[in-house]
Amino acid sequence: MFSLETPLWEIVARGSLAYLAVACVLRIIPKRTAGNLAPNDIIALVMIGNLAAAAVLGGSRSIPDILLLLLVVLLWDYAFDLLEYYFPKTRHIIQDSPTVLVRDGMLIRRNLRKEKVTEQELAASLREQGIEDMARVKLAVLEVDGRISVIRKE
Repeated sequence: MFSLETPLWEIVARGSLAYLAVACVLRIIPKRTAGNLAPNDIIALVMIGNLAAAAVLGGSRSIPDILLLLLVVLLWDYAFDLLEYYFPKTRHIIQDSPTVLVRDGMLIRRNLRKEKVTEQELAASLREQGIEDMARVKLAVLEVDGRISVIRKE
């Protein structure tokens, strides 16, 4: 129970492969479904939850195996955070970029389709920010975390 059942290289490989696979999947999904967490943090939380469940349910892995796998996931999460911080140009690879939905009161339908945001969802978000008429919007942007930020026209 307190000794490794799986070779160290396999634990690192499995944790790394799982983390990177989930990162690629989250990069593909529309931003509005991601919530308010960064994609790397979502990956880490999902994987840690899954690993913790395996530990609690007493799966076939030993405690050191599970702890090492958790460490690998957390190290990947931290490595991506450092990479984005010290090399900002890598952000467009690791994360999606903000998407303009409205510019100078004009709806950009192509971007709405790309991000799977309906006009009704956009209108609701504008109303939440006290804007009733889209003509009063200078810029509406779907941010990386799924929020819609708005700059009003003067």
